[in-house]
Amino acid sequence: MSAPARWFAARSIIARLDVPAYWRELAYRERVLRWVEQGIGGFCLFGGTPEEVARVALEVQAAASVPLVLAADLEYGLPMRFAGGTAFPRAFALARAGRPEWTAAVARVIARQARQLGIGWNFAPVCDVTTNPANPVIGIRAFGQTPQEASVHIRAWIEATQNEGVGACAKHFPGHGDVTVDSHEALPTVTADRATLWERELQPFREALAAGVVGVMVGHLRVPALGIEELPASLSPRTTALLREELGYDGLVLTDALDMGAIVQHWTTAQAVEYALRAGVDILLMPADVEEALAAAEHLLNTQPELIEQRRRSLARWRWLRTDPPFPEQSGLEETLADVRLALQVAQAAVEISGNTSLVPLPADAHVLFLACLPEETLMGQATFFFRLIAQQTRLCCDMAYVSPGVTPEEEQRLYDTAAGATHAVVLLLVPPRGSQRGLPRWYGMLARCAERMPTVVVLAGNPFVPLPGSVATVVRTYSDTEPSLAAAALLLSGTPLEREQAEETS
Repeated sequence: MSAPARWFAARSIIARLDVPAYWRELAYRERVLRWVEQGIGGFCLFGGTPEEVARVALEVQAAASVPLVLAADLEYGLPMRFAGGTAFPRAFALARAGRPEWTAAVARVIARQARQLGIGWNFAPVCDVTTNPANPVIGIRAFGQTPQEASVHIRAWIEATQNEGVGACAKHFPGHGDVTVDSHEALPTVTADRATLWERELQPFREALAAGVVGVMVGHLRVPALGIEELPASLSPRTTALLREELGYDGLVLTDALDMGAIVQHWTTAQAVEYALRAGVDILLMPADVEEALAAAEHLLNTQPELIEQRRRSLARWRWLRTDPPFPEQSGLEETLADVRLALQVAQAAVEISGNTSLVPLPADAHVLFLACLPEETLMGQATFFFRLIAQQTRLCCDMAYVSPGVTPEEEQRLYDTAAGATHAVVLLLVPPRGSQRGLPRWYGMLARCAERMPTVVVLAGNPFVPLPGSVATVVRTYSDTEPSLAAAALLLSGTPLEREQAEETS
C-alpha cells in the first residue's frame, strides 16, 4: 500500500479522544499516540479538567509531525464537555435575550477559553431552526424558531469566534430542526418540501457561509425533497453538490459523528467511510472504529487513485485551522468575574414569566415546597443548586423533594404529608435537549394536584414547549438548562433585581 494513500487517509480523520481515559489507561494512550504517528488529522476532545485537557493538547501536538486540529463541542462553553470554564445560557436563551452583540460577547469568551486549552475549533453554532416542538435533540440548542432570528445570532457567533482565532462550525446541514427522531439513536427523515427547506432550513446556513464559517457539519438525515434518501446527507454526494455548486461554499465539509446510531445501525465503519469519501466530504468525524476507518480509507485511495487529488484539495481547506494553531497557555485557564457576570446577565434577560405574576417573587412569609421533576438522576446537582440559591437569597422555610419518572401515587402522597405546612410550591421541570421525557405524563397529574393544593410556580428549565396542566397559574421559562439560567430563575423567584442594563455595558 502506498505512503500517499496512507497519509491522506489518516489526515481525513478527526477521532474521538477521551481525556480521562488518556491519562488513566496506558493502552488507550499508546493507541492515540499511534494514530498521531500515522498522521491523523486531529481529535475531538471529551471530558477531563481544563488542566488535563491542556496537558493532552501539549502531548499530542508535541508528538505530531504536522499540527493537529483539536476540536470540541462547546455550544454553551467549556462545561459542555469539560469540568471547568464558564457556562453560558443555551443558544435559544441567547436569542430570547434579543441582542446579537451579547451573543458575540459570549462567543468571544468561549473562543478565548478554548484557545487557552489548545482547542482551535469549536463545533458550534447550531444553525438548525427549532420549528418542531417535539424535536428530541435540537430544541434549545438552536437560536430560535424562525430563520430570520437564528441567522442574526449565527453570524454574530461565527464572526466573534473566528476573530478570536478559533474556527466555527455550522451544524447540522441541511437542517435538523424539524424531525422527531434523535440521530444519536436512529436515522431521522426531514419531510419538508424543497421550497420550505430553501427558505427555512437553509437560510441560516447561507448566513453562516456568508460570514465565512470555517466548516459545515453535515447531519445524519434523510431529506427526500433534496434527493437525499438512500444515503443520509452526511454520506451523500448530493449534499456536497448542494454546498459546493449551488451555495458556492469552498470551506471544510465534515460528517457528524460517525459513531452515532443513525450510522452504525445501517452501515459498517468501512462502508460509511467509503460513502463519505466518494461524496467528497473533507473530514470523517469520530468513526466508531478508527483502525477500520484508516484501513478502509487507505484501501479506497489505493484502488481509486483519482481520489488522491480530491484529498489534496481537501487538505488545502484545512489551512485556516493550521495557520495559527493554539497551544495551551502556561498560565492555564483564565475565567474572569466579568465572564461569569456576562453569563448571568444574559440569562436574566432571557427569563420569561407568564400567568399570575403576583406569585413572583415568593412571599417573604411563605413555607415553600420545592419539587424537582428530573428525567435523569444526573440532573440532581443542578436542581439542588437552583433550590439552595433561592433558599439562600430569601431565607424561606422550605422542604425539598426530587421526583423521578417512576414516582408512585403512594410516594407522592407521602411527599405532601411530609410538607403538610407548605403554603406555596415551586416545581422545577428540568428537561434538557436530549433528556428523557418518559416521566412527563406522570408528572402532569402530579402538577395538576399540586396546583389544586396550593399556589404553584412551575419553572421550565430546558424544553420550553412542554405542555402544562391548565391549573398551573404561573410559569417561568428560562429557555436553557445551564447553571446561569437556573441562577437567573432563582434570583427572579427570590426578588433579587435583574441586571439587564449591566449586560449592555458588559457587551
